[in-house]
Amino acid sequence: MNFDYYLLIFPFIGAIIGLFTNYMAIKMLFRPFKPIKILGMRLPFTPGVIPKQHSQLAEKIGETVGNHLLTGDDLHELFKSDNVRKKILASLDGMYQEFGMLAAFITDEIKEMIATKFIEMLDRELPSILEELDIKTIVTQKVKDFSLEKLEKIILEVARTQLAYITYFGGILGFVIGLVQIFFIR
Repeated sequence: MNFDYYLLIFPFIGAIIGLFTNYMAIKMLFRPFKPIKILGMRLPFTPGVIPKQHSQLAEKIGETVGNHLLTGDDLHELFKSDNVRKKILASLDGMYQEFGMLAAFITDEIKEMIATKFIEMLDRELPSILEELDIKTIVTQKVKDFSLEKLEKIILEVARTQLAYITYFGGILGFVIGLVQIFFIR
């Protein structure tokens, strides 16, 4: 059985095509930032998917962060933590020092009473204060205010490894398809 070694070029060409097309597909998620027009007609797939849907993406990110990642309840729990309570008490102690000579008249009992009342007030009022803090809207607006270049940079920082795997998978898939082609040609 005679094997034509030139047929091995098919898997390598398939791998190059797979790498290139997946790389271009990922680039086209972000680029171009603006529509490209030729003779007054917008080229298809311009702008890229993310620039075209910047507002919708901002809404989804805001919704995800505000409803699932950082809620008012999460922040309230943070303020209940021992570390935060210790920092509050340390801040109160620092505040007493600002009273100068009057600080000598603030006994440990008075300090304890002030700290207790402050913590109670914080526990009572913080939930309503946090309700006013609309994390979803804040995050949505911040993402909308990002330039497309900054948004691209952030997304690539988060997903660079996964996007690289997608590119490499395109190369592997192209290589395998090239191997399959050899068997159909023979």
